[in-house]
Amino acid sequence: MGSGLVFCITSLSIRRKVLLQDLTPKFLPASDAYLARLKEGNDVSAHTKNAQAIAKDWRNRVFSLDPDRYQIEVLVSPEFDQRIDVWDKTQKRVYEFKVSGKNAPSEFYKDIVKVLLWNDRRKDKIETLVFITERSFGQPLLDKPMPNAYIKYLAEYGLRVQVSYVG
Repeated sequence: MGSGLVFCITSLSIRRKVLLQDLTPKFLPASDAYLARLKEGNDVSAHTKNAQAIAKDWRNRVFSLDPDRYQIEVLVSPEFDQRIDVWDKTQKRVYEFKVSGKNAPSEFYKDIVKVLLWNDRRKDKIETLVFITERSFGQPLLDKPMPNAYIKYLAEYGLRVQVSYVG
């Protein structure tokens, strides 16, 4: 169990107490990567390429913190062809970064399923999922009763889920 994060579930939101040393290495690279490449415009293809570049930049920044601790793009299982963005082997924690918050709920639930399938098929279990997404679109969609109820439900079965926002 990670010592850095303590979660308190409230009726509509998640509050967290975070030790600065635990927060800084993982989340600041996400914010830095997001802000460094944020671009305006309406071209969907350009936005998709930009989102991919932001996610890649973030993964590289996290990996460079400690290559022996963080695994990048880890395959859940060959049969699913799904990957986890970052696996922190030391804390038994995964990080998923959805750059655009516009489809955040779908990605959020899909990422939970990836963790559940991982835990079903492996001895080394994931204890915490940190889902990171863009604030302006993602937060209004995820800071709702249903996602929060699901987070609370998963916690009762030993899987902690944290939603964090950038931008």
